[in-house]
Amino acid sequence: MRSPRGKDIAMFLLFVAISAVLWMVLSLNEEEQRDLRLPVKITQVPDSVTLISPGPEALNVSLRARGTQLFKMSWGKPPTVNIDFRAYRSDGILHLSSADLKALARNATGGAQVSFVYPDSLHIPYTNHAGYPAPIHVDYKATAGPQSALIGRPHLSVDTALVFVAAGRRLPDSFNSVSTEPIRLTDLDRTTTRRVKLLGPKGSRVIPDSVDVTFDVEPLIIKSRKVVIEPVNVPDNVKLITFPAQIDVNFMVPMSIYAGSDAHFRVLADYRTIRHGSKMIKLQLRDVPSNLKNVHLSADSAEYIIEHRK
Repeated sequence: MRSPRGKDIAMFLLFVAISAVLWMVLSLNEEEQRDLRLPVKITQVPDSVTLISPGPEALNVSLRARGTQLFKMSWGKPPTVNIDFRAYRSDGILHLSSADLKALARNATGGAQVSFVYPDSLHIPYTNHAGYPAPIHVDYKATAGPQSALIGRPHLSVDTALVFVAAGRRLPDSFNSVSTEPIRLTDLDRTTTRRVKLLGPKGSRVIPDSVDVTFDVEPLIIKSRKVVIEPVNVPDNVKLITFPAQIDVNFMVPMSIYAGSDAHFRVLADYRTIRHGSKMIKLQLRDVPSNLKNVHLSADSAEYIIEHRK
């Protein structure tokens, strides 16, 4: 850099940098057209008022402004469009025309020219009613994996919601509960929680708008017990004796009820199923509790003898 050639290069780069800065300053002072997304906030809403629709989260606007303004709005925090509820309410409706939204966007952006705004109008009903309490119905289909079991029904973070309708309207006569959006879960192997939306009647608003639904899942543990084989449908003059007289019933039970589970089964040997010449009789399992899984006999048949009574 101390050589004559190095000094020439350094001087050249300096002038390039100065030119770039001057070009940027001149460019940022020129007006440009750009599309931006501006957050929306509805302010001055009384505590006694509930908006049936929360309104849009943002407005898409097309602005014409100096480059410095657009640079700040594009790369910094975009300005918020504040809608004063008191200024635009009328007969149960918060109404803003395209001209109203453009004026609010112009004020939020420091006087920039607004040529386009979307949505181009707002029409939000509201109510002073305290809301109709309604129970929450869980619309679900859930199954556990082969080594697990669902315990009880799913439980909710809240079991009641408030339903709001626009002023002058009523809930349908057939309405009796708020439903969750459909939940479909398969092969659950652990306790699972899902955040789901609540669905109210058309034109209504539900608060809260979503809830946590928890499905309790426990691992299954193998257990067995001996059950006496019961001969059935035996003629009065006949005695049916099976070998063995008892058989093991194997099953899987949720871990939380393993110690206290005292399942009762019936194992039947039906005389009418005996086939001529066969030394074995088929066994039938009955009265299986619904909370047990993979219930089966250690053997599906037993040897037998028949004694005729005098």
